[in-house]
Amino acid sequence: MKVGHIAVFTADMDKSIEFYKLLGGKVGMRSLLDIGKGKSKDLVHMVFDGEATVELVCPSDKSMVLTNTGVCEHFCFNVDNVDETVKELKAKGIDTFQTEEPFNADIFGGIRIIFLTGPSGELIELFQNHQ
Repeated sequence: MKVGHIAVFTADMDKSIEFYKLLGGKVGMRSLLDIGKGKSKDLVHMVFDGEATVELVCPSDKSMVLTNTGVCEHFCFNVDNVDETVKELKAKGIDTFQTEEPFNADIFGGIRIIFLTGPSGELIELFQNHQ
């Protein structure tokens, strides 16, 4: 696995984009994620040299910005095959997945993901890009 991105909440997407541009980032993928009940998350990947990115997460419901996860919403490992990775981790005894199986999402050109919780409550995403 490779670290793919660290996701951080922001209440002001434009301000955050400009800040990360000053640090040398470039706007990469951008998508709007419908999270139900009339709420959404604006998602922007800020790309830096190397493989890891910072994913800015701006929820339509600003009360979500500071939740029990803090300003870091989640971090992500990129994997070649998320289904195989889940099988391997389950065989090693990891059982903190939020869903039984990985699922497809129609964001960023199509992805397959699953989330699990680490031992300190940290939210971890396993991410397979369909592109």
